[in-house]
Amino acid sequence: MTRTPNPYPLLDDQRYDAVVNGQYLKSTFSNANAGCLSFTVADGLIGFQDDKLPPAERKARTLIFTQHEMAAFIAGAKNGDFDDLLD
Repeated sequence: MTRTPNPYPLLDDQRYDAVVNGQYLKSTFSNANAGCLSFTVADGLIGFQDDKLPPAERKARTLIFTQHEMAAFIAGAKNGDFDDLLD
């Protein structure tokens, strides 16, 4: 298996690999036949992958956030900060 290079300098390779290769879930609001943003929680980190992409590319493009970063994003979404992104 080829290892995905770790683009996060402050994150050690073991934690990075745990997130990239974690068990990903997607929203119950997503269409089962269409791609969606999938997420995992591993070692206190939250990873997002675009499941429309082929598996190797999906892993290479994993976005990783701390729980604090996600909490700030969710609070902003609940506050309507991103409503202009939707039709």
